[in-house]
Amino acid sequence: MSTTLAAGCLFNGGSGSGGDGPIVISSLQPLSGPFAVYGPRHRDGAEFAAKQINADGGVNGREIRVQTVDTASSGKTAETAFTEAIEKDNAVAGIGPGASEAAIRARRIAEKKQVPLYLHAAGAVKVVPEDAQFTFRTALPATPTVGRAQAQIVKDRGYTNVGVIFEDGVWGDEYEAAMKAYFPDDINVTRDTAPIPQTDFVPQLRQFPDDIEVFLGTAHPAGVSSLYPQMYEIGLEPDLFLGAITPMEADYNAIGDKIDRSFASFNSTDMYTDDYAEVASSFNEDVGGLFDHAQVNGYTAVQLVAKSIEQADSTDPKDIAEATRTGSFDLLYGADIEYTDWGEPKGSVQVYNSFDVGSSPDYWSDGAFAPEEEFRTDPLPAFEPGSLDR
Repeated sequence: MSTTLAAGCLFNGGSGSGGDGPIVISSLQPLSGPFAVYGPRHRDGAEFAAKQINADGGVNGREIRVQTVDTASSGKTAETAFTEAIEKDNAVAGIGPGASEAAIRARRIAEKKQVPLYLHAAGAVKVVPEDAQFTFRTALPATPTVGRAQAQIVKDRGYTNVGVIFEDGVWGDEYEAAMKAYFPDDINVTRDTAPIPQTDFVPQLRQFPDDIEVFLGTAHPAGVSSLYPQMYEIGLEPDLFLGAITPMEADYNAIGDKIDRSFASFNSTDMYTDDYAEVASSFNEDVGGLFDHAQVNGYTAVQLVAKSIEQADSTDPKDIAEATRTGSFDLLYGADIEYTDWGEPKGSVQVYNSFDVGSSPDYWSDGAFAPEEEFRTDPLPAFEPGSLDR
């Protein structure tokens, strides 16, 4: 059973770390605001995981209850909601904040209250500092690791002409640092910078040479759906355009059928396994719609909490965090989930997916496309905070 509440609402009865009532997970989601493309999908995946777990007898005989709050990507709202969930509802863990500010403020509560927080889309390095003990990234590693993954693509495919427009912000700065550290020295890079809200990139794109082989849209996540079609409008035709961790359905809805020309999104999800197909089919039948990356990430976060409780044989948040940090979890990602001491994923694998428009797998009954594996990285070393500053 799962419930969506406004911040401050309380559950009555035994819950959280004590008694035999439901085990509460605080789900801090951007259901509205600039990151609303993630929040509802993440919520649906998390609630579906709880439903499956509870139908199978719960965790050590207790139900999981997902308590969802709309943070609207506000750091203050995330901080307040997580605090209240811990203090009033005995929440044993938090999941979700999809923006760096919200993640940073929720992380401070996690460390102060010693309650684990599982992040699905907050890549800024300072979100998970080296002294963190209760904060764990899940689907998205630190931004420099994303750059490192894309350096693998450039090297493996022998690209020599690269185009990039960096976001004028933390993500762009960290991605640029990763390019300097990990990309081959002998490539030709045409680059520019744009503010986060910018949507018209045509004047800048006109300055790019027409022999660009790969365009790194990832460096400006908010601009991906504008950059891609505008690039073709002015005659640029790269072999590959790398997007963000946006759900594939959202990318398709924003771009349309032409997305199959060169666009590739990425995430931790491995959509090409029997385990994924089985859960995706069940989700499609029970909830409806695609079991897309954000749904998978919500599902995986709740499963990770539940399996950590089972491994620890305890609902004490400290024990849950320790079980997560020291465990290895085979879920729906391209590699088992394992962590450094400070909560950075180690050995993670990013899977890049292109779009087969007009086709749809059985477990996506309403889909307008099928995912096709474009590239799978080698296991990626965990990013060490401060390593690019040396």
